[in-house]
Amino acid sequence: MKKRNILWGIFFIVMAMIVVVSKLGILPDVGVFALLATVFLVWMTADGVRHRNFYESLFAVAFLCIIYDKPLGIEALTPWTVLAAALLLSIGLSLLFGGKGKKKRGIEFEWDSDGSRGMGSSNEQCSGEKIHCENNFGSAIRYINSDHFCKAYLENNFGSMTIYFDNAIIQSDAASVKIDNNFGETILYIPKEWKVQNELEHCFGSINEHGKPLGSSNATLCLKGDTNFGNIEIYYVW
Repeated sequence: MKKRNILWGIFFIVMAMIVVVSKLGILPDVGVFALLATVFLVWMTADGVRHRNFYESLFAVAFLCIIYDKPLGIEALTPWTVLAAALLLSIGLSLLFGGKGKKKRGIEFEWDSDGSRGMGSSNEQCSGEKIHCENNFGSAIRYINSDHFCKAYLENNFGSMTIYFDNAIIQSDAASVKIDNNFGETILYIPKEWKVQNELEHCFGSINEHGKPLGSSNATLCLKGDTNFGNIEIYYVW
């Protein structure tokens, strides 16, 4: 059983207990919705801190501030000032502590190819064993042309990034892709013959697969990472 499934199971059990106990008059005079939202947001904050996901943790704190703005005396700051602050802090901290050469969730990346970091629209050919593609506030298309593809780190913030893997060859048994998608859309085109191990996670977003991998080759692609306030689209192509 995956660790994340265990955490979600415990979370829903705690939520059920809160619903029952709240009707017995044991808890403080706070609405059931506020209590459930508090448990969920506290869990999100802890999960974001644990994974160094600034968007998840800071927006969870922002929503907590909105729920409890009266007791905290910050009604003048909610909701938009608090949400704007969370957004700007998330961007700033992600730019400072994320990105190239950082260790993320136990995976160390060193890059052979470095994608565009700017705004606007761009198409690029990327090659090498280890590839870094980054897009901020714009749209980008990346074509992975590699005879020995091993790993890639894809980061998309407030934009749309499309990655084509149909010209990539996995020489070893497996390759990995780490995705950080925030307030945008990341689209992957993956060869249908690859085996795919999907370990992607989402927070206020979605992960959609179009078609199914056949898994006819020996190559396995492991997808890791998450999407926050955005979506990841996976297409399996010939």
